[in-house]
This record gives sequence, structure tokens and C-alpha cells, in this order.
Amino acid sequence: MPLNILISSLPLPATKVGSWTNRIGEFQKQTNFFDHILSPTENPDSTFIFCQKRDLNPIQKLSGNRSEKVGTDYFLELLKLGAGKNPLKILVVDDRSLLEAIALRKEELPKGTELYYSHHGHQLGAPPHIFDLVDKVFFLTELGYQKTLEVNYQFTPEVFVIGNGVVGDGFKPISQEEKNERRKEFGWTNDDIVITWLANARPVKGLHLFKKVVANLLEKYSNLKVLSIGHKPQSDLNSSNWVQVGQVSNSDLPKYLQLGDAYFFTSVWQEGFGLSLAEAVKCGNIPITSPLGGITEVLSEVPHKIYVQRPNIVEDWVNAFEEYLNLRNSPEFISQEFDFGSWQSYDKWEQRFLNALKS
Repeated sequence: MPLNILISSLPLPATKVGSWTNRIGEFQKQTNFFDHILSPTENPDSTFIFCQKRDLNPIQKLSGNRSEKVGTDYFLELLKLGAGKNPLKILVVDDRSLLEAIALRKEELPKGTELYYSHHGHQLGAPPHIFDLVDKVFFLTELGYQKTLEVNYQFTPEVFVIGNGVVGDGFKPISQEEKNERRKEFGWTNDDIVITWLANARPVKGLHLFKKVVANLLEKYSNLKVLSIGHKPQSDLNSSNWVQVGQVSNSDLPKYLQLGDAYFFTSVWQEGFGLSLAEAVKCGNIPITSPLGGITEVLSEVPHKIYVQRPNIVEDWVNAFEEYLNLRNSPEFISQEFDFGSWQSYDKWEQRFLNALKS
């Protein structure tokens, strides 16, 4: 019987706020599928084995085979696990250097060993000297897979489009009555319109643009309130209409997203999926978003969404909010129903993931 092994450059099980790390933790908890998980774990045991990427000195950085050196400890552990001659089924999660380190020495592992890669970005640059040695690649969207075919002159692995899944039963809408009651904790009224934003402060997430959008909107709408989550406190956000929550745990996240009416997803890069976008929609927010990367596929079933085709232009986001105001007052919006529970659910993702691993 093959040994199922997962390789991660991030610590597992997850102890910090994360996205796929929480999902993998839940998957292992529910299925116990992986015999061993190699990562810089904080709690090593027979299943969770401590491995971490090596730092390179300046000379090593200039030499060839950098990825092999970076992933040395992971590969040495794989050699130990394969010493019994059982074939290995190895899944590398979203780390190209570790994938390369294993692929280039794959022939040293037991006969029948298979190597899989879970890609969490949009398009994937796939040099043949690595990816001809990879058996399967898992994509988040069909759009990401098709884009990968466009940018690579050859791409040989078997492919599965497995998407994403929101972990936690708390990601669901609440009634307007409960929403109004909980908003009182922030001093907000029933007439206020609340927009939410969730990400870290990396430039590609567009917080610098969102600040300018909000400044424009507050000049027009005194009843506008802003709830931003996930980023470090910004000293220039001193408006009484803006609440900065900071980082919160996955279990606490729904109680903030559920307060929102609309969610601004100001991403200005090719998103692989946009998990926070799915979390916000499941909590009842209407998404106002760029259409970059796989976003349009992720939202294809959502009845109401507003796309900003030119996400680097502040005025276009302001106009999109005006479009949202017209939408929320329309009979179509009021009568529309949507199954938030099953959409982008963890359970559906788990079945796709298991199928990809076992096929």
C-alpha cells in the first residue's frame, strides 16, 4: 500500500489565521487521509513530522540546483519514509521550490511513487524539466487551468479542478433584525450601510485604493460605515465611520462579515480563487469586485455581483457602489433567493479533493 504524504512550507496543523492551512487541517481531521505531513510543525508527532526549508548562503544562492538545496530536509525525510520500499503518493501544496526539489530526485524514491502539486494561484508557469515529472496538478478554477495551457507550450500532468471550500458552519447570513441588533455594538443605526473589506495590507490587495474609494464615498454618504478586517492598524484611518478589526481567527470571522451589506474585493492581481470573497458572500454580502484571475468563475452562480473592469481606477469603484445602491432597492434584489449553505462548501470541496487524490 502506498504511503500518502503531504508537504507544506507552512506549519501544520495551523495555529494562526490562514486559508488553505485551515482547510487542510479540517480535511485531515475528518478523513485522516495522510499518513505523514511534513512541515515546520510546532507539534511534531508520528503524523506531523518537522521539516523546514533551508536558508541558503550567498554562494549557494548563485549556484545551480537552488531548489534541491532548499528542500533537502524534506527529501531526506521522504527517503526515510520510503525505505520500506512502499511507493509514496506525495502532495506538495503551493510551493514551487519544494516541488522542484522532489521532482528532480524523484527517481531515487521507491518505484511507483507519484508526485502531485496543489496550485493556489491563477496561471502556472510549468517548465517541462519539472512538470514532466509531476503526475497530477490540482487547480482552483477551470480558468486557471486554461490560462496555464495558454502560457506553456507543453503541459503533461493529469489535471483536476477542485476549487475551494469555506471551513466553518458560521459562514451564513443572519436576519436583518439580528444584524441591526449586533450593529448597535459599534454605535451604528438601522439606516447605516456597512461595507466590509478583508485582506492583509499587501499592495496587490488594493487597500491603498480602497482608502481613496472610501474617502470619496464618505463625502456623499454620511451613513456609510466601513469594517476592515485582517490588516495591521493603519494610522491614517482616523474616521469615526471606519472600524479596523485587525486579524481574527477563522471561527470569529463570520460575526464580522455578517454585519456587512456589501463586500469590496479590491484585488489588483490575478487571483487564484479569492477565498475571503467566498466567505463574505456566504455571510450575505453583495460582492463589488475586480474580475481578475478566477474570480468570475468563483462567482458564476451568485445572483448579484458587481464587477469593476478597471480596478486601478478609484472612480470606477465609486461608480460600482452607486450601482450597488440601485441594486439593493430593486424588486429583483429583494425577491432573489440563494442557497448560501451549499455554495463553495467545505463538504463539496472535500469530495473533489479526495477524488483527485485517489483517482
